[in-house]
Amino acid sequence: MTDPDAGADAGPTEPPPPVIPEGHTLLTPSAERQTVAWDAAVTSIRFAFVARAGRHYDFAAEGRSQGYVLTLRDAASVTLSQFGPSKSGVPFTWHWSGLSDGAVYTVELTQESYAAGESLSFRFVDQGPDDHGDLPLAATPWVPSEQPLTGRGEHAGEQDTFAFETVADHVYAIDCAFPTGDWQLSFFKLTEGYYSVVGSFPFTQTRAATAIRSQGGRHVVSIQDRSPAPSSGTYSCVLRDMGLDDHGNLLTTATQLPRGTTSAQGKLDYVEDVDVFDLEVVPGRFYRVSCTLEDSKPCIVHAKPGFEQSTPRPGVTFEAGGSLHTVWTQGDGVVPAQWRALPYTLQFEDLGPDDHGNFPFTATPLTGPSQTVRAHLFVPVDHDVFSFETTAGQRYQFSSPWREGQGQVRSIVTNMSGVDQEVPRAHIGSNWVQTFTAPTTGTYCINFSADVDTNLGEYTFQFEALTP
Repeated sequence: MTDPDAGADAGPTEPPPPVIPEGHTLLTPSAERQTVAWDAAVTSIRFAFVARAGRHYDFAAEGRSQGYVLTLRDAASVTLSQFGPSKSGVPFTWHWSGLSDGAVYTVELTQESYAAGESLSFRFVDQGPDDHGDLPLAATPWVPSEQPLTGRGEHAGEQDTFAFETVADHVYAIDCAFPTGDWQLSFFKLTEGYYSVVGSFPFTQTRAATAIRSQGGRHVVSIQDRSPAPSSGTYSCVLRDMGLDDHGNLLTTATQLPRGTTSAQGKLDYVEDVDVFDLEVVPGRFYRVSCTLEDSKPCIVHAKPGFEQSTPRPGVTFEAGGSLHTVWTQGDGVVPAQWRALPYTLQFEDLGPDDHGNFPFTATPLTGPSQTVRAHLFVPVDHDVFSFETTAGQRYQFSSPWREGQGQVRSIVTNMSGVDQEVPRAHIGSNWVQTFTAPTTGTYCINFSADVDTNLGEYTFQFEALTP
């Protein structure tokens, strides 16, 4: 630019020299090692440097490997990076790029604990051109689309960061092709100036794909070559906005399903996706819910509240305790290298009412003196309770066909208060047999249940009041 007040022969005006903040030592990039004494009286060391656009800078600490924190700030004192080396004692390198041309940046090293006799040895090196910024606040803008974005891992340890704005409850999917294996893909969310990891996925393949569900706000993608000898090849990634998550993942955002629903469709849109449904049901009836994925991976179903199987599996049976029952489905939680949305179908089956009560006060009376009963245990926590009238000293016998392999239905004789009576059970012939001698005249119960899933389903037993 030419000064309008200067003569016609005046040349372009030079920009003013950068101002180095007071108390800071100017750093000039060099391969030379620099050493600074650092005793207990010095709480912090301050440097400043003038950046060039598109360059990658390494600050590599080769001495004093722990006990301090390094903070990088821009000219407006905004913190761009702040963390210290690990306590492993291994030399640590900070990577900075995406900085503004001619801008002054400050570096402050603050002691957390003093290590006697240790000085700070470091190198501040210009590693050459970098296509995308390393720092989240210096990330390359990215707009989700079908247009591929490309980049390179120019040297060991550097990363490329890309910032994009998100819409709450939208799913964002990224698909990358890498020149070699050992890359790491991470998502960060910006909250009040700080970035928190919302997903980090290391890969050992040359193709990677994953997806996240956003709560809104600015997100950053980090792509880093973790191999010790970076490839000179380029990577290519596509970021897509997949739209709203198809079903809510909280009880308050559950999808409502009317009574009589036989099936529902959905997609597991991202790795941690949970789809929640509120099914309208009839209290006291049993329902079966099963999930089938359009994939070989398992689809897991949960159902609460009520009497249901405690271990999540592709199908679950429950007894409705109210007019609504919450059901949710999810994947197995294993993070694949190449994630893709997984369509599924939920199927709902009304199995009918509970055939017998679960407690002594809801017990089904046995009429005797001889009676054969058919019953059904729907889930391991289902109980079938039957009451019978006794005379003191009289014997009462229960028997049921012995089931090889499937296992025996559990049976316990109790009084009306639910207190167990000691009644041994024996394997006699083709039946199991349990004989109870009544200690008093009154009402007693026999409680049938299943110890394991193989005991579920229909069973029969015979009740008989034996002659004295």
